[in-house]
Amino acid sequence: MFRTGAPTLHSERLTLGPVSDAHAEAFMDFCATDASRFLGGPTDREDAWVGVAMQAGQWALRGYGTFWVSETATGAPVGRVGIFHPGWRTEPELSWAIYPAFQHRGYATEAARAARDWAYDTLGFGPLMSLIDPANTASEHVAERLGARNEGPHRTDVPKVVNRWRHPARAA
Repeated sequence: MFRTGAPTLHSERLTLGPVSDAHAEAFMDFCATDASRFLGGPTDREDAWVGVAMQAGQWALRGYGTFWVSETATGAPVGRVGIFHPGWRTEPELSWAIYPAFQHRGYATEAARAARDWAYDTLGFGPLMSLIDPANTASEHVAERLGARNEGPHRTDVPKVVNRWRHPARAA
């Protein structure tokens, strides 16, 4: 059984909380498909498991991280959304990954808004950023719906250039 310091948040239709066995299984299944290409996939279950462990470990090391998202009504794992901030990055990133069966329902925007508001209100974070592959137009649309602005190309820790999107500060 997984244990993390992640709190549980609720939005209109979603529950954001700590990783569970069901979430780990769903993520490993997702990583085996081409739908995971913007996260470095497809990949095998072993590499996907390392990804789950890294996300869960951020809570122990930093006191924040990504939330694992479920539909509140069904309990079905939907994806993961939250603050990705590995040790080699200088700035935390608001990130999201919604599984294909749950896309086009507004879940990424709803969950990312809840996670972003939590980070601003609880952690005192200033404007967050999101790193988005220019080919990932669906994620760019989510960033736009969240009020983020494209700051242009940014080189990440992986050998490709992505666009950095800056989210607005929390309204006073």
